[in-house]
Amino acid sequence: MSGANVSGGTPLVAVWALTGILLGAGVLVAALRRKISAAGATRLPLAIIVLGAPSMMIASFPAGMGLADTFGISGGDHAPWGALLCLVSAVALILLAFVWVRARPKPPRVSPI
Repeated sequence: MSGANVSGGTPLVAVWALTGILLGAGVLVAALRRKISAAGATRLPLAIIVLGAPSMMIASFPAGMGLADTFGISGGDHAPWGALLCLVSAVALILLAFVWVRARPKPPRVSPI
């Protein structure tokens, strides 16, 4: 690919990976210092897992396009792990919605007169 003067998008991947590491470390530090609630400590890692599938798309798109432009192939994801990552992200999104709904404040009960 470098012979065809096509970039694989390495700087983007490195920055995106560093962002994920910093987000995870921030959640860990906040949880250890008890700056967030138990529900927050559950929601934040789930949100990071939900971002797994979009992160794969953002990080792999330049490399896939570089391969497609250089070698005339589709450049798409053909590994079984891509589908697994999308499935895990979807399950985390469902769990995140479930945790968010359960953590909502309940309206006060009104007793009948």
